Amino acid sequence: MCFNLYISEFMHPDIIDIQNFIAARGIIIWLGKGVSIDKNLTPVTLKINNNTYTIHVLDEYEDLNYYNPVLNFVIVFRTLVTLNESEDFLVWCKQEGLNPDNHKLLDYYKDICNTINDINSCFSNNEIDYFVSDLDFQLNAGVMQFLRR
Repeated sequence: MCFNLYISEFMHPDIIDIQNFIAARGIIIWLGKGVSIDKNLTPVTLKINNNTYTIHVLDEYEDLNYYNPVLNFVIVFRTLVTLNESEDFLVWCKQEGLNPDNHKLLDYYKDICNTINDINSCFSNNEIDYFVSDLDFQLNAGVMQFLRR
């Protein structure tokens, strides 16, 4: 199920930037059919530049239920940034409230760290950007408030 957001003079510029990036990279995101590696994570399939990846996201605000491609983009790429910025597996688990004894999580962490390097190359500065501030995300303000309507 795909919904398009129509660009209007009232649309936030970050949303327009995300839509343009999605179009330029041929990004498609949909709920994965794979098995979740943790009860708190939802498998999502990401297609970017004709490559397909499974990303396990912590969807604490149930944003994936909106079926909004721009919101999905923010959720998936924010997840990748969080993984990329974590110092190591144990820090990531603690930050996300995950059980570090879960061996599937460790395997995923190792694999996704390699995948992130590929995905970084899709961005102009070789660094993943999800175009939204963490403050807006957490406080449901600005762009996030608009996307979650």
